[in-house]
Amino acid sequence: MPARVPTLGAPGRTRRVWFVCDVLGIACAAGTWVLVLGAAGVLLRARPLPAGDAADGLAHGALFHLLAFLAPAAHARAMLTDPGPVPLGAVPLGAAPGGPRCPRCGCAQPPRAHHCMVGRRCIRKMDHHCPWVNNGVGEGNRKYFLLFTLYTALGSLHLLLLLGVPALRGYARGDWDSRSTLTPRASLVFLLLVALKGFLLGSAMFAAQMRAVCTDRTRIEQLQGERAGPGGVSKWVNLKAVLGHRLSLAWISPFASPRPQRARGPSAWPDTLPSRLGRHLLNPQRVLKGVSTRSHLVSCPRTRPPRQRRKKPQAVF
Repeated sequence: MPARVPTLGAPGRTRRVWFVCDVLGIACAAGTWVLVLGAAGVLLRARPLPAGDAADGLAHGALFHLLAFLAPAAHARAMLTDPGPVPLGAVPLGAAPGGPRCPRCGCAQPPRAHHCMVGRRCIRKMDHHCPWVNNGVGEGNRKYFLLFTLYTALGSLHLLLLLGVPALRGYARGDWDSRSTLTPRASLVFLLLVALKGFLLGSAMFAAQMRAVCTDRTRIEQLQGERAGPGGVSKWVNLKAVLGHRLSLAWISPFASPRPQRARGPSAWPDTLPSRLGRHLLNPQRVLKGVSTRSHLVSCPRTRPPRQRRKKPQAVF
């Protein structure tokens, strides 16, 4: 018996936040916040900074806390922003309603869209599902995920250089050998471990995402050997398609939404859909109604019958 496909509700005025209710993803996302905020709190309270100029210490502390603020902000945007799901019930313009659909969620799959097994939806230009942000990485939130990996790698590298270099110098002088009474502080060891883990993971994910963005080829397309987007496009154009069509400080801001370029020429399935396809609470077991699909390039069946006008009574003579 075929599975029942949920239909779209009428677009409402209430805005809902996109969130995937997955236990493992929520635990990983919460662990990420605990590590980042815990490292910032330990650095603020314990102050395991090397002795030196007070101005230098204040500058290093301000820089670290700035990066520690931008990384969770980008993480929150990547987690709570819809990755570009295909609207349920949407069909290409001019296509028959009974065309090929996804066997899992029942929606029509545009080119370069893949089904997310955790989110239970088809995502446009889906790269992968990241448990650390508890969301799939697609065309809607790729910028925020890219900034999250960038700020994580930069903050961890700054902390490693700030605390690791003096620690190595002390170890070279023999301050921490078995005959010495000096031992490394627990806060210093905690910060170094968190920084090392964040730098390795952040730099690896950032390098992989930059390669995927510049080549316009997602991770799934690389693994499956699928062809990428239209050829003959430079890396700079592919980068602007993700971060924004105009070079500005908004590229590195997790609070600025990218403005994609408009598609050139008529297309049944555009290369880039509007970013606000609908922000709603997503449960893997149940898709709630209230998704907004206001797009002039995608047609969706109406769930409410058209409103009939009342006929004016005619005077009888």
